[in-house]
Formats: sequence, C-alpha cells, structure tokens
Amino acid sequence: MNDSAINVTGASLDTCLLPLKHIIALIPINLLSIVVGTIGNALVIGTVYANASLRIISNYWLASMSVADLMVTAIGQPLLVAFWALQVDGECNKPVSETFRVIGNMSCSASVLHLCFISVDRCLLVARPLDCKKIRTMRRFKIALFIAWVIPVIYGILRMTISKRVTSYFTVIASALCYVTIISCYIVIIIKVWTRKTENLRTAVTSHAGQSASRLVEQRVTVTIAIVVVVFTICWVPLMYLRSARAGSNVGIAYNWARTVALSNSALNPWIYCFRMAEFRSAYKKLLGCGRNRPNKASSRYELKRSRSS
Repeated sequence: MNDSAINVTGASLDTCLLPLKHIIALIPINLLSIVVGTIGNALVIGTVYANASLRIISNYWLASMSVADLMVTAIGQPLLVAFWALQVDGECNKPVSETFRVIGNMSCSASVLHLCFISVDRCLLVARPLDCKKIRTMRRFKIALFIAWVIPVIYGILRMTISKRVTSYFTVIASALCYVTIISCYIVIIIKVWTRKTENLRTAVTSHAGQSASRLVEQRVTVTIAIVVVVFTICWVPLMYLRSARAGSNVGIAYNWARTVALSNSALNPWIYCFRMAEFRSAYKKLLGCGRNRPNKASSRYELKRSRSS
C-alpha cells in the first residue's frame, strides 16, 4: 500500500495523512502507555480506597486525577490505537475518531486541571501549615473537585461543537495559565523548604540526626518537583505549540507524535506523584499482598502519623 495514498471515506482528506511507517511506530508506544498507565492509575485508586489512613484531601486529589488519567489510558488511547490500526486498511473511521476526541479532550483537560489543583493544595500545605486546616476544608475540596470535572466536560463539548481554531487558542491559553500556576506553586514550595532549612541551621534547634533527615526530605521534595515540572513541560509544550501554530488543523505527523507524548503524561503521573511516596509504596505492597512476613511497625507508625499530618 502506498503510504501517501490512504483512501478516505466520510471524513476530510487531512484526517488520515499518517504514513504507514509512523502508524507502525506510534501504535506500540501507545500500547505501552496503555498498559503502564492503566496499571499505575488503577493501583492509586485501589490503594486510596482500601486504606483508611490514606483517605485525606491530598490523596483524594491524587485518586481523582488517577480516574481522569485512567480514562485516558484505558479508554482514550485504545480508541486512538484503533483509529490508527484501521488506517492500515485504508479506512478513516470517523465515529472512532470523534469518540476519541470527546473522551480524550475531557480526560486530558481534567488531568491537567487536577495537576493545577494539586500544586495549589501542596503549596498551601507548605506555605501555610498553621492555617491550612482552616483553608483546606472538605466542603471547599468538594467544590474544587466539582470545578475540576465540570470544566473539562464543558470543554469537551465545546471542542466538538465550535471551530478547532477557537478552541485550540483557548486550549493554549488555559494550559499556559495552569502551567504558570504549577510552576509558581512549586517555586514557593522550594523557597519555603530551603528557608526553613536555613533557619534550622542558624538556630541549631534540631539535632544532627534531625538535620540529616530534614535534608533528605528537602532533597526528595526538590527532586520530585523538578521531575514534575520537566515531565509536564516535555509532555505538553510540543502539543500546545502545534495547536497554536496550526490552530485550524490539528492533524499530521508532528501533531500525532506530540499528541502521543501528551497522552503519555497520564501514564507517568501515578509514578511521579505516588510511587515516590513511602506511604503509597507500603500501601501498594499491602494491596498486592507483598511483604506480609516482614512488617515494620515503626515505619508503619511513622507513615500513619505523616499521612494524617498532611
């Protein structure tokens, strides 16, 4: 089959411009993202549900984001893979494409918006530790969670009913605002963490062991923040650039590769946000039935205390 001569029925010509060699390359990458992301996000949801000690606002945000990411990896990406697979036989299946667009737009926007809310939530925990319990009430959390899901649903509908050019520009602007919010929150977190470290060193209140433990925590927080910012930037900036540069036509080889990278962010999120947390790792082992013969009671008490303080 000639790669440039894919037959198109019932859809615009530029919808099926992917050469066969790119389809063959894209499908395995997306399949890997589907497997890794579905397992990771399902683990996060199951862990929060099964462990009472993890049922706090911070982890509710993570579980809710995992639901959005699970929609991407378990529903959205399989539809995209099916759409590409059908192109091998020269078919451009519009119903599959449109279904993917609806689910993909809603779930991806929900995931990005959750990242934004999680950044604000963690910034409050670090910047306002004494007032955060008054600010972070369950009622306010439910309102924010409602917003985090309603806006993506509205966006998904508008994306299908309004011109691509208008919604593409809106997507770029909204994503830029979320990105600035995420970066700003993590800058505040880094400043607060290292300021407290300096104050502790000056006053010499903490013991040497306490300072060592504090430095380890600070380094871990800093590394996690760096990973979050770098991965989010790598995954989403290429797609946002293409949506602004080609606002009226979100198709083509470059766009599909950029879309694959952006979708893969949903597979990476549970590994970045949860698998680096000791309390989640312990809960994963418990959920999967691992490590039953060697329980660490001291560690368990520490993790329980730490999770409740969040």
